[in-house]
Amino acid sequence: MSIDILFELQQETRRLFIAGSAMAANDLRLNRLLPGLKKLGETAPVFNRLAAATEELLGASREDSAAKLLELSTLLVAILYTQGKTDAAGEPQPVQGAGIALATDIPYRKLHPFIEALTTKGQGRLEQIRVSYEDGSFLDLRALPAVCAALEDSYAEIPDFVQEKLIPAFGASAVPVLQSQLNLQGGKGDGRRLQLLHRQLGATMLELVAEGASTGSTEVKLAAISILGAYADQEPLLLALSRDKRKDVRAAAYAALASIGTAPALDRLYEAAVSKDGEIAVEPIRQSGSPQLLERLIRQGEQALAQYSNGEAKLRTEASGQLLVVLHALEGAGKKMASEAFPFVQRLLTTGAYLVPETENAQEAAAELLLEMDLPEADQLAIELGNGGNGPFIRYGFRAAFRRLTPTAVYDRYAGQFNSAKSKTAKELLAAIREVVYRDAYDEDEDRYGEPVAREEAWDSRWLSLFIRLDQPGLVCMFAQRPDKEVTAYLTGKLREARWGVKDAGDMLATLFRIRYKEAPERFMELLERGAARNMYYMNGQQRRLVASMPKSYAPRLRAFGEKLTYESLRAEWMTQIDEIEQAPESAEEENGRGLWGWLKSKMS
Repeated sequence: MSIDILFELQQETRRLFIAGSAMAANDLRLNRLLPGLKKLGETAPVFNRLAAATEELLGASREDSAAKLLELSTLLVAILYTQGKTDAAGEPQPVQGAGIALATDIPYRKLHPFIEALTTKGQGRLEQIRVSYEDGSFLDLRALPAVCAALEDSYAEIPDFVQEKLIPAFGASAVPVLQSQLNLQGGKGDGRRLQLLHRQLGATMLELVAEGASTGSTEVKLAAISILGAYADQEPLLLALSRDKRKDVRAAAYAALASIGTAPALDRLYEAAVSKDGEIAVEPIRQSGSPQLLERLIRQGEQALAQYSNGEAKLRTEASGQLLVVLHALEGAGKKMASEAFPFVQRLLTTGAYLVPETENAQEAAAELLLEMDLPEADQLAIELGNGGNGPFIRYGFRAAFRRLTPTAVYDRYAGQFNSAKSKTAKELLAAIREVVYRDAYDEDEDRYGEPVAREEAWDSRWLSLFIRLDQPGLVCMFAQRPDKEVTAYLTGKLREARWGVKDAGDMLATLFRIRYKEAPERFMELLERGAARNMYYMNGQQRRLVASMPKSYAPRLRAFGEKLTYESLRAEWMTQIDEIEQAPESAEEENGRGLWGWLKSKMS
């Protein structure tokens, strides 16, 4: 028996409850349903009663309509309850649980912001996710599906955080959800799922990973290939994938072959290096670190150099590209391969036909490789190549000279080439000096701002006067060691012309404090009071240290300056630091603020 007509009648009675029972008199919709109800009455007496109740409502007066509508609705609801079914079609089947042992005892009010951050769009979501991660409230069964689904979030930092932090924290509990969401034809999120599943299940996943590498979407294929690099028995599949028509797939296969490191794998890397794939084969070759492979590439480089010297224009272009690939592949292995690589690099850098502007990138790569070898003969060649400001080699020659010669000899050799700071040779040398200072004196203090300080014993003292003459404030700051009159006159003179935020101003002030120049606090205060409040938007580490270096006696002037700052958050930070200066013990002002800075750091940590 069809009960559709009963549901239609229920809908009409609800309409009349809303519109008012007085509207029921001779209602067209109820009249349309009445014949069908009478026909149902032929099957059961109760439907006759339903049809009669409908007729009574249609003919009821305005005063009686409410009672009649309620009577019809009550009878209709009772009938509908008798017509429902509670069983499902089909045969019963056992339900298999996921076996996830996760609690659900975290109040949902606390969990909801985390789930919302994972499942919605907008700003501030990553911060909320990190908060939930840090307090551990994310480890809840109700959050797990949303966490795994967030691997596909469009904001790249969220999937990265989920993959690196959240899902590993769930451990094996995440496996069933990851498996249910995995689609080998999916996108980057599915590639992440495959990698996470392999992290939990290991080699038992190998068949599925191989399937993903063979037939998956590009993103899944790349993830699967990265996994296969840990399994030497997957070499045939990786060799096949290294000939895929897609460049990114070939690149991933080369990286996996480098991890395997078998003879066929290395042969394929060599084949790629000398083909159109040379550029994408470089990093996997470096990763492999195979001396045999690098030796083959050096021999290939020698052939390419001969081809460049003797070939036509087209052949010279191909040979030049090949030489660059070989040199880049040797980066990082210069010291290990020094005995094999030095003759090749020496021949390349002394072949006149090759030393042309078109090959300058390769020339610089070769010169860098010379220094990496750390051989006396290699450094001597670098010095000779840079004689007279020769092309790009002056920088590498200076670095080699610094390593091999005395400070006096280095100054005598190079100082005479500074006719002005604007010549090409001078610019190359100044860049080399900065690079050497950074390499030689960089301290790994994460809180360090500004330029490093040159080691006094490693440099001739005459450099400082030369940098002042060349008007190089950054290098003067690097080389200043004590409150010399020439240095302080130069730096204070530059500061009188400076404005807050201009290049080198912070370094010059920091240098004056470092060399214990007595007037450094006043010079700093003068700079602030020349309108710095209008141009100050935040404070970096160097600026905080400068403020912390000020004596207590300057606290009133510093506080008065802070009142002029435009931004409330900056003003609050400034005032907090002034409060700390005023509260510091007298002993913290030793060494012109150095002790005070250490005391402040301990207070702020």
